[in-house]
Amino acid sequence: MITIKNTEFQSNIRLCHLFNVLTKDQIVKIITKLDEYISPNLKKADTAVRAASMILHDPMLVLEDLTKDELKLVKEFVEVGANQYIIRKMRKTPYKLQKYALVVTYEDTQAEQWHMLMPDEVRVAFAPHIDEALAFKEKFPKKLTHKEKSMIALMDYLNRNVSSQKLAHN
Repeated sequence: MITIKNTEFQSNIRLCHLFNVLTKDQIVKIITKLDEYISPNLKKADTAVRAASMILHDPMLVLEDLTKDELKLVKEFVEVGANQYIIRKMRKTPYKLQKYALVVTYEDTQAEQWHMLMPDEVRVAFAPHIDEALAFKEKFPKKLTHKEKSMIALMDYLNRNVSSQKLAHN
């Protein structure tokens, strides 16, 4: 989790810059938790850039891994727009968004609240996919394996093709 000392930060911060605050091992672990591979032989700066690129070019890597509540939190970030902090009660365990360094967090210990800010490029990358991710999580609450995802995609493809062929014959 990346914590900040005040809430004067703006959301135009780049994801690769957030990753640069972490150790190279932490960045590699984040990508590994998302079932992807990143070479441990890269320099830290290159690792940060590559990890950020992977997440921003395929936001479903993260969205599929989040809980329904965290997806709703992402939707809230998308709806409120730039430079807006979302406030939540502090928890014992951080959100995955915090663990994956996709938000920066100001900890208000007196009020026992987290003030979280999502970088613009993350919010913009997640925006077109958030409704689909929420619908998918409603249908399949547990995390699916790659094999299960492939089977679902195949079944959807077959269903669409059978439906279009029936329409063509009528």
